[in-house]
Amino acid sequence: MTSSRPLSIFDLDRTLTIYGTWSPFLLFAARRRAPWRLVFAPLVVALMAAYKARLLSRKQLKQAMQRLMLGSAVDRDAVTDLARAYAEQSLAHNIHPDAIASIAAERAAGRRVVIASAAHLFYLEAIAERLGVTDVVGTASIWRGRDLTPRIAGANCYGADKRRMLEHWLAGQDIDRADVHIRFFSDDLSDFPTFEWADEAVAVNPSRRLLHLALRRGWTVYDWRQPKTAPARRLRERRAISG
Repeated sequence: MTSSRPLSIFDLDRTLTIYGTWSPFLLFAARRRAPWRLVFAPLVVALMAAYKARLLSRKQLKQAMQRLMLGSAVDRDAVTDLARAYAEQSLAHNIHPDAIASIAAERAAGRRVVIASAAHLFYLEAIAERLGVTDVVGTASIWRGRDLTPRIAGANCYGADKRRMLEHWLAGQDIDRADVHIRFFSDDLSDFPTFEWADEAVAVNPSRRLLHLALRRGWTVYDWRQPKTAPARRLRERRAISG
């Protein structure tokens, strides 16, 4: 193993972005590729309800949503075109300006920036490229030759699986965890395993539950949302009090 520059790892959805990316991507892709598939939107809502009722896993939900909105196979060139167009739209309308500034500040401080997200790699990589980030850890898909299928390869990069996938990524980069300082940015308590694993936790645009935890733990809290509420302004870019 070799030592490495310190790492700054960012979640994507509702951390760097204003809103989530998965459902919007599917709607964007369906409108461009096969608008008739929008008729399945109510079924997608039903699938989400089944997930909330714990009848489906998150992985099963995402696979079923993709099958409905994109079909069972999409050619690689079409996927690339969709991902590029969606990334351009995301950069224009769905990235917090403060997120772009934060990535630049981390890089200027000599840190290596990584985006780790449950987002699928086929569009996550395109968004990351436009943010100037080359290192990504995300949800991989199963390809059949040149065709993208709805099936997820391995785990959905979420919760405890995100931490395990980051550990695997470190090993693949020949980085010894003991020799690298890790700063982790996320908006949601689902990332608690990675917050605990990191040397420095930063709660960004936090959910209420994450905010309460961050205040108790003395984590840094940023709020990049617009417009800023009075509590958000007080929390913006300051060190949270220790509980």
